[in-house]
Amino acid sequence: MKECKFNSVLIIGIGLIGGSLALALKEKNITKTIIGFGRNKERLIEAQRLSIIDEYTLSLKEVKNTDLVVLATPLRIFEKITREISPFMKTGSILMDVGSVKHWVVKTLEELIPSGVHFIGTHPIAGSDKTGFEHAKANLFKGAKVIITPTDKTHKEALDKITKMWQNVGAIVEYMSPEKHDSLYALMSHLPHLLSFCLVNTVDRIERNSIKYAGSGFKDTTRIAKSSPEIWKDIFLLNRDNIINVLHVFLDNIAEIKYYLKNNEAEDKIEEFILRAKKLREELD
Repeated sequence: MKECKFNSVLIIGIGLIGGSLALALKEKNITKTIIGFGRNKERLIEAQRLSIIDEYTLSLKEVKNTDLVVLATPLRIFEKITREISPFMKTGSILMDVGSVKHWVVKTLEELIPSGVHFIGTHPIAGSDKTGFEHAKANLFKGAKVIITPTDKTHKEALDKITKMWQNVGAIVEYMSPEKHDSLYALMSHLPHLLSFCLVNTVDRIERNSIKYAGSGFKDTTRIAKSSPEIWKDIFLLNRDNIINVLHVFLDNIAEIKYYLKNNEAEDKIEEFILRAKKLREELD
């Protein structure tokens, strides 16, 4: 595997993903210096104390000294941050994001970055229901997929460099268009999170105190309901059309099983419904 090096990397948003990327880049000696930017000075000091970052800054002008800038904040802040940093980014530097929605992000940021600066959209398929850099791990991306979404505006050398960077921290890189990404992950990620939130809220509406009787099935199914509301609000809003499309199919399935449950002669249909899901799910094992 070819070596990929950056003199310095600025990570904007030192949470689980930003913090894990910082640890991975340090562990693999991909950069000399990791600089963290965030809204809370005390949190940045703590991240430095834990050796997740080497330095911290409260000024986005620091991008003038960095080779790679990583956007790891909630999605809808990307546009504001990019507008702020664009006048200061040096020629040849790379702006990369790690967001879960790509069409809006790529379209918006490609239009904002100055000439000579290169944007690469990426989405690491890794994470946890836990948030914060306290849960960051250097090996979070080992064996994980990272989707990179190049366009006809993407700079080839920058694309190659970011591809090698992700591969060097153990990820399996795959390219796809931003549109295909958003359609796919509306189904495989955004819908499951939405349903997890809905399931817990259903308990809340029917009998809140019944949550204490939850077994492993409920806990496993709803683990991701503990995810960050700030992050997931942005994902739902920025990929709403694709999510609504998959919700139509999901609601068709709900209507189907509801019909079978109302029909006393549909016992075989219920079993077939469950078996169809069981067979497809077993393909993941």
